[in-house]
Parts: sequence; C-alpha cells; structure tokens
Amino acid sequence: MKKITKFLLNVTSVGSILSIATLNAFQLTVVGQTTPNLDGQPITQPGRVRFVGPTEDNLSSPNDRRVRPSYAGSTCDERSKIKLTALVPESLIGRTVSEYPVFFFYLPKSDFDDTQAEFALIDEKDNFIYETPLKIKNSPGVMSVSIPANKNVPPLEAGKNYRWSIALICYPEDRSTDVVATGIVRRVELSADILRELDAADPPQKTVIYAQNGIWQDALSTLAAVRRANPNNTDLAADWESLLDSVKLGEIAAEPLLPIEPQP
Repeated sequence: MKKITKFLLNVTSVGSILSIATLNAFQLTVVGQTTPNLDGQPITQPGRVRFVGPTEDNLSSPNDRRVRPSYAGSTCDERSKIKLTALVPESLIGRTVSEYPVFFFYLPKSDFDDTQAEFALIDEKDNFIYETPLKIKNSPGVMSVSIPANKNVPPLEAGKNYRWSIALICYPEDRSTDVVATGIVRRVELSADILRELDAADPPQKTVIYAQNGIWQDALSTLAAVRRANPNNTDLAADWESLLDSVKLGEIAAEPLLPIEPQP
C-alpha cells in the first residue's frame, strides 16, 4: 500500500482542500433549520427532491473539480462519455450524520478488462483512516463504498473534514497514470427538531429532509437503498434524477445503480 499512499497524497494536497472548507466549529456541528416546504406543500412528491447546499460550503472557485484526470497521455476510460466522477455537490463537500457513511461514485467502462480500483479516506492531518482495493466489474454505473465499523476503523468525528478518493489504476507499475476522483465529507449533528422529523418519516421522506437540510451523503444513501429495494419504482427513479440534477449530475441519473459488491 506504500506506493498507493504516496501517490494519493501527491495528487491532491489534503490540507489545501480541507483548509478551504474549514469553518467555525459551531457552524459545522449542529444543523437545526426547519425542513422547508415548496409551494406551501411538504416536498414529498416524486421528482421533487432537491438538494439545498449550505452556502458556507461553497469553495472560492466555482470550477468543477469532481474529476481529476490522469497525468499521462492515456487513461483507463477514454471511450466513456462520462468519466470517473465522485457523487458530491459542486462544493465537493458532502455532509453526513453518520459515523460510518456510504460514498458513491460513477464508475465508467474501462479500456482495460483488468482495471483495478482503490478507495481511500484521509483526515485533516493526512492520516489514512481507511483504504481498500475495490472489487469492480468492467460495466459502467453508480457504485458505492461503505466504511466498515468492524475493522478497527475510527468513526468520523463531528465538525471535522475528511477527504475521500477513488482511483482507477490503469497501470499498476506506474501509479502516476491513475485516474482519480475526490470529495470531502464532513460529519455534523442534527437538532432535536430534525431528528423528530426523521423518526416519523419513511425512507423517501427522510431523503427529502436530509436533502433540504444540506445532508448530502445521507440523502443519497437513503434514496439509493430504497431504490435498490424497489428497482422498478418510477417515483423513486424520478426522485433520484431530481436529486442528482440538483447538483448538476443529471447525466449520471439514467446510469444503472450497481449492486453492492462485497469488498475485501
């Protein structure tokens, strides 16, 4: 793992990204706004799930940095219309209330049948919290990675930023050719009012509550779970399209949601 670790740290300076996103600890920790309504009605209709990103999460530069291209002339996914993409808001920051959140990314079809991939989670001090190779199939779609709670992985701490990344390993002997997508995750705590709303809600309604309160990771993972359980439900498909479109990832909405693959 040493070569992998060194490469990922060189691709993007964790400190430089996370320092942009650092906020006052009080601002980070508790989310307490009331879930807004649309047109005077609760937002529960299919296709009405829209993410409302916290304004303080916006980075100074509006440029889309979801995809980090290879530094060599060739990449693993040259034939793919949609490149490797971390499913995160434009700010790159996905808030979560979970100690062990789920991360999503779009996996393109690779030019190589034996392409490998790797997931990594790094804290503000450039320490690797979790890293693992991924079992992937050479078929495009949205894939998810869960942080295991049973492998001595410490839980995310509220109010802190962590960087996560997905690397497609084109040439294992030359990691400088990796294609990398990255995002930031920040754990926050919810107010008692919002927790009561969530306790009384079904999964589609929970998605709305999370999305309208800026909790991206949990909105996405909650909706993905109910979609996997109901793959033919057109209302849920509309919600999925609406949620992704609200963060300018609409082109990925029609791509398949891949089954969860057991990871090493």
